[in-house]
Amino acid sequence: MTQPLLSVIMPVYNAQKYLEAALDSLLAQDYLNFEALLIDDGSTDETPGILDAYATADARLQVSHVPNRGQAIARQVGLNQARGAYITFMDSDDMVLPNWLSTMQNAIGEADIAAVNHYAYWNPAAKFSRPFHAPTFSATGDEMYRLWLEDKEMRGYLWDKLFAAHLFEPPLPVADFNLMEDAFLIGQLLPRVSRINFVDEPVYQYRINLGSTVHTGFKRSDLEAIHQLGAMYLQVAEAKPALTPIAVRKYASLSLFVLSKMNAAQLVHHWGYVQQLGRVLQEYRRVFADEVDAKEAAELENGPQATPSLRARLAAWSTLIGPPSPLEEEIAKEKQEEL
Repeated sequence: MTQPLLSVIMPVYNAQKYLEAALDSLLAQDYLNFEALLIDDGSTDETPGILDAYATADARLQVSHVPNRGQAIARQVGLNQARGAYITFMDSDDMVLPNWLSTMQNAIGEADIAAVNHYAYWNPAAKFSRPFHAPTFSATGDEMYRLWLEDKEMRGYLWDKLFAAHLFEPPLPVADFNLMEDAFLIGQLLPRVSRINFVDEPVYQYRINLGSTVHTGFKRSDLEAIHQLGAMYLQVAEAKPALTPIAVRKYASLSLFVLSKMNAAQLVHHWGYVQQLGRVLQEYRRVFADEVDAKEAAELENGPQATPSLRARLAAWSTLIGPPSPLEEEIAKEKQEEL
């Protein structure tokens, strides 16, 4: 049986340290019928030369050199070029096991997405994998949204998933932020998805890189993640009442994470986002009161303890922040200051 063509999209920016290992692992796949679309996002190190050398040696690799505009736009360049019946993604500082592509292709069947497990590691000798709740299972309907919000089996990554190419037509809006833009794209795709198949096989090796977007300091564009991805979470809460607690908790988690990246001056300057978080938590306070464990809340009240759970932190925030002023007024003030 002829293997369907798979398109692998890899945005690359200043990745010379790990790039060769990533490409070698990709070329070692036991699934042979793939194209790799390598998008050089304006790299200033040795990355362009490495990419061109590998592409010269293997015709399955195609390189595009584009101005630096961020990984979300670089991925869209790859999507515009993709010819495969199925599409997946790979990061330039990660590695894949030889059966990465074949495992996903075997799993997808009649589904729109296949999702596999992964190893996370600081170095190849110290890696770990969080198991799924079942070796294989499928999700449809609201269950897909719940798994996306829970961020357990269905993590907010693109590289642990194989997508039917038709999901990307017509093209979706491209995120203009680089924090959790993967989860944003998945959230946009879900209304087009009928079924997702899951296989608990850790065939992708995710490198924990402290220089990645998630681990860097606050950037102004991070606020767009609250605006756009946060709005998506709250839309799910409104449209699917049974998912309201987890959707709002996800919104709050994102907001807290962005706020935690700010220094004191930035936090004061962007206080409107703190107030917006307070407004959301006040609105759903009764729901959270049912969700929070009383013991955790008591421990939080009684002084420094072990790091409190997210639920306990949200309970504290909803109590302490109080009624906020309208976010629109805060944003208007910021715009006047910038002018």
